[in-house]
Amino acid sequence: MEDTLAQCEQDEDVYSCSHDEDAGAICQNPDLSPVPESVRLVHGPGPCKGRVEVQYEGQWSTVCKTGWDLRAAKVVCRQLGCGRALQTQSHCNKAAQGQGPIWEREMFCSGREAALQDCPSGPWEKHNCTHDEDAWVECEDAFDLRLVGRDNQCSGRLEVLHKGVWGSVCDDGWGEKEDRVVCKQLGCGEPLSLPFKARKTYGPGVGRIWLDDVRCSGQEQSLEQCKHRFWGYHDCTHKEDVAVICSGQYPGLDA
Repeated sequence: MEDTLAQCEQDEDVYSCSHDEDAGAICQNPDLSPVPESVRLVHGPGPCKGRVEVQYEGQWSTVCKTGWDLRAAKVVCRQLGCGRALQTQSHCNKAAQGQGPIWEREMFCSGREAALQDCPSGPWEKHNCTHDEDAWVECEDAFDLRLVGRDNQCSGRLEVLHKGVWGSVCDDGWGEKEDRVVCKQLGCGEPLSLPFKARKTYGPGVGRIWLDDVRCSGQEQSLEQCKHRFWGYHDCTHKEDVAVICSGQYPGLDA
């Protein structure tokens, strides 16, 4: 991460090298190392599932399976505001195959990048890819959430929308980091730390319990980017429904 070699640590007591051990480096010319400007998933059942296409200099290209993996898929899902990456396939079915140019650069993502253009990439290469090998990615859908149980929409029992049905979230492992993401997503300021009893005044929910064992770092922009069990899998009752209390007023409401 250093800007100059002089900033790196060095062992000044080592002098046992010969010129057979001279160091060398090969750098990519930034002018010859284009990165994708944008990404999209197309020909799927929604914006979070489909064939991967990247845009460069105004032109969209499909992506070859070479160098494409689940780590790159995680980045795409995050960049598009979708949920977790569920799967990545090395090829599309005939009906979903693309036409036109194929992106010829291999992506080396760690899976933690905010956008595909942040991933290191290899140089331009000649390839033998055809549209039979177009990459396909499926992410969890982005989901809406709300806080219910009071007139103030910045505090209440947490509910998330999945498949058109609102359901609650179990409090197993839930903490301040998860509160922070919810308040951020709703534009409701910072989370307030209140006693357990105060949180239970919003009452238990009814119907589905959609999420359990939610784990956030606190840096996520929305709850779907946090880790959690598969939808509907839990070992909870509605006595364990999560409630969140944020500091701010919901946009559009009077203080």
